[in-house]
Amino acid sequence: MWYRNFPIRGIQFYDGPINVQNCTFRKFAALEGRHTSALAFRLNNAWQSCPNNNVTNLHFENVPITSRVFFGEPGPWFNGLDMDGDKTSVFHDVDGSVSEYPGSYLIKEDNWLIRHPDCIDVPDWRGSICSGRYAQVYIQAYRSPNLQMKIIKNDYYTHPLYLEGALSKSTHYQQYQPVITLQKGYTIHWDKTAPEELVLWLINFNKNDWIQVGLCYPKGTTFSILSDIHHRLLKKTEKTGVFYPSLQMDRLEYRYPTKGYYYWDDDTGLLFLKLKAQHEKEPFAFCSVKGCERIRIKANLPKKAQISDCQAKAYPKYAEKPSVDVPMPKKLPATHMDHFVELKVESYKTRYLHLKDDFAYISVDGKKFSLSEDGIQVVVVDGHDGKVVDQMSFRNSILQGIPGQIDNYVNNIRDNSIVVMMSKGRFIAKGPWSKVLEKLGAQRGFKLKGKVFFLNRAMHIDSDG
Repeated sequence: MWYRNFPIRGIQFYDGPINVQNCTFRKFAALEGRHTSALAFRLNNAWQSCPNNNVTNLHFENVPITSRVFFGEPGPWFNGLDMDGDKTSVFHDVDGSVSEYPGSYLIKEDNWLIRHPDCIDVPDWRGSICSGRYAQVYIQAYRSPNLQMKIIKNDYYTHPLYLEGALSKSTHYQQYQPVITLQKGYTIHWDKTAPEELVLWLINFNKNDWIQVGLCYPKGTTFSILSDIHHRLLKKTEKTGVFYPSLQMDRLEYRYPTKGYYYWDDDTGLLFLKLKAQHEKEPFAFCSVKGCERIRIKANLPKKAQISDCQAKAYPKYAEKPSVDVPMPKKLPATHMDHFVELKVESYKTRYLHLKDDFAYISVDGKKFSLSEDGIQVVVVDGHDGKVVDQMSFRNSILQGIPGQIDNYVNNIRDNSIVVMMSKGRFIAKGPWSKVLEKLGAQRGFKLKGKVFFLNRAMHIDSDG
């Protein structure tokens, strides 16, 4: 029947803020051909997902850890998983009862607006565990309702997020609602000419929270920019300040309740503003106690203006190095057999004298295993309790010979062990030793390249059969 492959979910997040607390989920286990999870998100969500969605004190009985959360994947019922709300799914795991990382945020794995280098990917969830301070910007585009918006975080400029807008194409304006990381820089681009009027709403910003944004416009555009506060219940708007042009980017830092500055970079076609909240906000309110803080931009566009996509000129000029502003929380101690094992692997091909020997390493729940010479490092983890049971290094001098030593080592690995392997430096990639990877599950006929990272559960597959 039509519903036999409909995804099973205990609670689904939509809009928000949604709070889930003191709940027990029982028997949410994956069925063949049917996605099952205790927590999930509304299907085909064109609207938004609020970063203040949160969970506390959840319990799972007969729910494998792989079925606690599912962010979705393209296919039946999820369709392309490409609507704006699908792309921005997020919730706050306040006490770590879902992820084992208290205070973390669970996000869609490919949302680079809110990722950082220490985020932990959970492939079964199609999600990641991250830390950070997040908010939203509502971007309303008037007199240009059918544009696709592209927003880029400066520290991951090769991973833009494309949004179609949350409203019907027949409306007189369009609204885009990305979740963003605070205290970061962004640029915004369009697939056609930029809108003549934009209204930027600061949503879920606490006082003094800020982001810097560069908006793409055609050369020759002139601007009128002001700030206001919109009282949603009273349906009244109060002008609060004016933005003045500056010839120096540094002037953006001088943001006051009644005065601010903007910077126009003629080389890239970017208009820069600092969006900074001026008023306090109640914990789960979208807007401040004074009302919704907004920036209004009216642009006088030149005639026959072209597509407003400045990405090629904006980067690498405004690229930033990825950083972790809020450290990842410490993982909770395991209290039952079904729990996460945190694996981190660093591998490199070229060896530099100024690099320490442990630059290439395998880390299991924070314990590092490094290789002192060029070659291969192997770490074996018990597949039941997640504890390291053995580790071994194989230098190039061993790899280039008869593979008896590494072959015997692999043959003695117990079934259901998790095998992690990484390379260091210019290891021997084409030697006969690499055949042992087929015993561990690698596809027959594979080829090794410049560096190796291998992870699999050992089942001792017969490479001859």
